[in-house]
Amino acid sequence: MSALWSSLLAPAGAVATTLIGVVAGSVVSRRAQDRHWAREQLAATCARVLRESSVVLVDLSEMESGRPDTVPQGVVLPTTVDWRPWNEALSMVNLVADKDIAEAAHALDEQIWRLHTLIKRGLTPEESWLVLRRAVESAQNEFITVARRRLSLAGDSLQRFSGRPAPDDPIWTS
Repeated sequence: MSALWSSLLAPAGAVATTLIGVVAGSVVSRRAQDRHWAREQLAATCARVLRESSVVLVDLSEMESGRPDTVPQGVVLPTTVDWRPWNEALSMVNLVADKDIAEAAHALDEQIWRLHTLIKRGLTPEESWLVLRRAVESAQNEFITVARRRLSLAGDSLQRFSGRPAPDDPIWTS
């Protein structure tokens, strides 16, 4: 009788082992898909922060260069910047990014606020657009550095963040 029970239970044990294997494989596969999705969302969000911060920087440049000469420095002009895309990018960072990336985005936002405030009131003759925008560019570069640590497979940092010649390069005076 014992041989009969063993022959009947053996297929049940194989089925149970197979089911356990299928369930375990499904859990592992689901985790890998979730990690892949989260990484894609984070990369897209970081790219959006960089894109929108660049758009804001261009808008601020246009706002400064378009300031009428008849409006004295110190008189605050209404902003011409559409803040919605930038604020949406920041909201996405708050939603999907880790603490370090979110803090780097917030530091970039702070530098944009500071520059915007100066542009609205008009730059003094002592203030240079090229010098003032460096704080925003530096915050952008720090954001890139932090995001690369999380997203880059190598995780290495960059020595340069653009191919633009240095401010003292003769190309700017020729």
